Amino acid sequence: MCEFCHQHGDGKKWYLKAENYAAELLDNLERRHFIGDFLKKYGRETGSKYEQEFQQALKAPAWLRKLIYWFRERRQRRDHFGQVVPLEDLAQVLDLANSIVRIPCICRKMNKGITDAEYCFGLGLDPEKMPFLKDLALETFGIGPDSAHFDRLSKEEALEVLRGFEKQGLIHTIWTFKTPFIGGLCNCDRADCLAMVCYQYNFQAFFRAEYVAEVSREDCTGCRACHSLCQFGAMGFSVLENKTFIDPVRCYGCGVCRTACEMQAIRLTPRPEHPVAQNLW
Repeated sequence: MCEFCHQHGDGKKWYLKAENYAAELLDNLERRHFIGDFLKKYGRETGSKYEQEFQQALKAPAWLRKLIYWFRERRQRRDHFGQVVPLEDLAQVLDLANSIVRIPCICRKMNKGITDAEYCFGLGLDPEKMPFLKDLALETFGIGPDSAHFDRLSKEEALEVLRGFEKQGLIHTIWTFKTPFIGGLCNCDRADCLAMVCYQYNFQAFFRAEYVAEVSREDCTGCRACHSLCQFGAMGFSVLENKTFIDPVRCYGCGVCRTACEMQAIRLTPRPEHPVAQNLW
């Protein structure tokens, strides 16, 4: 179990605890101010500025960089932290959310300047029911008040969108706004997402999933279709055996690789039961 499972989930998957989605948490003024400041800050900044900070950190001695990261990661876990979650667990997450609203992606806005890339979901963060949030969102993304954004979705509609994202190779991550409140569901890749920028520079902004992917040697045909979908470089291939294998040290357990496997040769196993990856979060 990840750190949050012990702190916010009573030893079970913390993102399946209903209290972490409770509307009452949004009545907290500190949390509301944090959400507002979050939108304002990232509405002004660009992804290049964000990445430049990491590139600057690479110039520091390794010991100093690790110390800085340690302090920043602690703050990140307190304020805005995520975890990779596979599709089957997201089906349970969507049952717990008070509302599901499709919203533009702030990462794509920062990195590409695109304000209508609707790759994210607000969980319980419904702009139509929260005037302060709607005004901030409209300002952040520079869209008009009569825009068709912020569509409310049913669980079934949201799952259908998520399945389509998986076919594109996007991983699913949930995010806190003042932990433990879970208010965001994002769909990430290495090209555009700030969380993945952090990953590339060894800064932890999200936990790995509660699972690890494994390949059934008997069922794998060696087609390598799954390789193109892995965002973490965890897929390997044995030329001698004509089989794919998954490096458990690199695997984040998103399960997206399964989408490309016509033989259904890839399965997810609980991370705590894996002999190599059980303590890798």
